[in-house]
Amino acid sequence: MSNLPDPRIGDIILPYSEKNFELADVILIGVPTDEGIKRNGGRIGAAQAPDEIRKQLAKLTPDSSNGSITKIKITDFGNVTGNSLEEIHSKAKDAVSNFIKEDKIVIALGGGHDITYPLASGFHQGIGTKDFSLVNIDAHLDVREKKNGLHHSGSSFRLLIEENILPGKNFTEFGIQQFSFANSHLQWIKDQSAAVVFHDDLYGKHVSLEFGGLLSKELYTYISFDIDSIRSGDAPGSSAPSPVGFRAEDALHICYHAGLHPTTRMLDIAEVNPLFDLDQRTTKLAARMIASFLLGITCR
Repeated sequence: MSNLPDPRIGDIILPYSEKNFELADVILIGVPTDEGIKRNGGRIGAAQAPDEIRKQLAKLTPDSSNGSITKIKITDFGNVTGNSLEEIHSKAKDAVSNFIKEDKIVIALGGGHDITYPLASGFHQGIGTKDFSLVNIDAHLDVREKKNGLHHSGSSFRLLIEENILPGKNFTEFGIQQFSFANSHLQWIKDQSAAVVFHDDLYGKHVSLEFGGLLSKELYTYISFDIDSIRSGDAPGSSAPSPVGFRAEDALHICYHAGLHPTTRMLDIAEVNPLFDLDQRTTKLAARMIASFLLGITCR
């Protein structure tokens, strides 16, 4: 807990060390990649996101009307690097597996949405290969097949299900937008017994409560949050922006409820693209989403 009269979150994030890892409740990890986006035909720039989000997170105060996140201990593992996307994925998987084995809550900063495949694989390994639940908050289904035999930003969830890492019945797609998927992909995901909640069906509803009702009460839960599920007016710095989507306030409330839920063990935020941001609007929102998630953990 900080004793500073005007603390910032940057003041309470501990540098990574063996001792601080043991003390920490929450581990931050960056996966600065956009090769998977390039393979999927998207616009690159997401590799810059982890460090830009960290800068904005460090500026926020840890205090809110609902409590202070100074009650939990956080350490930052830093960024996973490598000579290829596959090497980065392998290192990220191993790191998350170790964090989860040691009963830490993990927040991962992408990077393209390809990161969820190795991270969720490490999550699965870390909990002892038990079944887990995964909710993907996204405009897209991301169940495309590999391209030229290579994983990319649109194939994470197909691979997780096909490789028997994630049972389809434990998978939910939340916020999927019209005209953002192929019917063949929608049919494939339904054939896996996964649930799909369309953005259109959430109009007029309390989004965070609808989201909270999907979270498992029994299984460890992984939350993946693609920033392109948020409308571009609030999050212009996205690899695949859309004029419609969740409001910034929806995103904050979803992250708070995710952190508050006792089975949630991991959050990743993907597809933030600082190269196309306006006045750092998207990296600031991503930082507030992380702060909201941390507050939820504090309030458990």
